[in-house]
Amino acid sequence: MKIAVMGSGGIGSCYGGLLARAGCDVTLIARGAHLRAIQENGLQLDRQNESFTVQIPATDDPSEVGPVDLVLFTVKTYQNPEAIPVMKPLIGNDSTIITLQNGVESAGEIGQEYGAERVMPAAAYVVAYVESPGIVKQRNPEAGIAFGEPNGAQSPRAIAIRNTLSSAGIIAELSEDIAIVIWSKFLRNAPANALASAARIPPRRLIETSEGSASLRSAMQEIANLGQANGVHLGEEAIQNAMDFIASFPISARGSMLTDLDASRPLELEALVGAVGRIGRRVKVPTPVNDLLYAILLPHKYGRAEDE
Repeated sequence: MKIAVMGSGGIGSCYGGLLARAGCDVTLIARGAHLRAIQENGLQLDRQNESFTVQIPATDDPSEVGPVDLVLFTVKTYQNPEAIPVMKPLIGNDSTIITLQNGVESAGEIGQEYGAERVMPAAAYVVAYVESPGIVKQRNPEAGIAFGEPNGAQSPRAIAIRNTLSSAGIIAELSEDIAIVIWSKFLRNAPANALASAARIPPRRLIETSEGSASLRSAMQEIANLGQANGVHLGEEAIQNAMDFIASFPISARGSMLTDLDASRPLELEALVGAVGRIGRRVKVPTPVNDLLYAILLPHKYGRAEDE
């Protein structure tokens, strides 16, 4: 199986490095200093229990790679207008695109360009970042991916992808209801990132007060209501599971949005917060808590506000 990782930052490089170490035919699509370091010195992946360096093909030009069997699409969502058309040389008649982006809109966006039949929605379960060019740090013990056909079928291509990912030590779950997986992660991920960023504190600290805990639950309930309106049934159990997950965080652990905000980087605001209001207006479900969070964070969408 020929594989390309489109958007090889921390998460993409982590998956790509594990696949390359297992002997898979994988190429990283990256850019800038990180790309140059990988080309010159290989990719170093530092994990909790091991560290290794692997020589792996890397380029910023997908046309140098050509059509592949599998694309792991891991770019930041705000890069989609550029990245989706740029990866066209990677897409052949039998290519599959697994989108590992935040939010619930990515598969539809990519499907509009390349056909819904080529896209499999997925959720990434790994915490990884570029520590310095060519060096990626994985903070959690395992790298996981949950993915599946939109209709729940255990298709031959899905089984082949699962086997390939598993061969690299990636925990690969082939889900029969990927919509539940995607929306459950969205319910947990979006409100925690938004409220923590608005408050400028790590998510775990939010739920130390009854007021913070209640606000987070309200934001999650709005997303559960949206899921229900879209045929995805997320009940109180999903909300409690999300709260328990956040309670398990280290007290200082910061979400990706707060990390980007503190570093004056662009935010995945539209995918994680704006999407709640957009979907809500489409299905006529009110989302006042998430709308307020969106308004608070909007001045920082492209980086820190100019007057700060």
